[in-house]
Amino acid sequence: MKDRIVRILAIAVAVMGVVHIIATFTPLIGGGLEVLTQAKQNAMTYMSLMCGALLIVCGWLAALLHGKVKEYPFLRTPFRIIIAALAIDGIAAVAYMNHNPFAWVVFLLIAGLAATALFTDRK
Repeated sequence: MKDRIVRILAIAVAVMGVVHIIATFTPLIGGGLEVLTQAKQNAMTYMSLMCGALLIVCGWLAALLHGKVKEYPFLRTPFRIIIAALAIDGIAAVAYMNHNPFAWVVFLLIAGLAATALFTDRK
């Protein structure tokens, strides 16, 4: 059951990354960048795309690796690094965008993923 919850939360994090990338090209984000110079617009677009990519890659890897950590203990460290990277992203999201519901959803998904994946199997 716990493995299924971890997989669902990890996939949900990856889906939020896809949503983030799509939102980059909507007026929601793009419209707010018009006051910036073209170079700064490009930099903000890049950062937004890379944040979405981080969520996709880490969420996908967490979903793939979690079931293999028990069978292959050497994967424990890479799995923890992935969860730590997601945790930093989730905390930074609410720290810098506490008015943004997307940031809170990402934070809650990552907090649930970390709690379920790391703290229920302590050895």
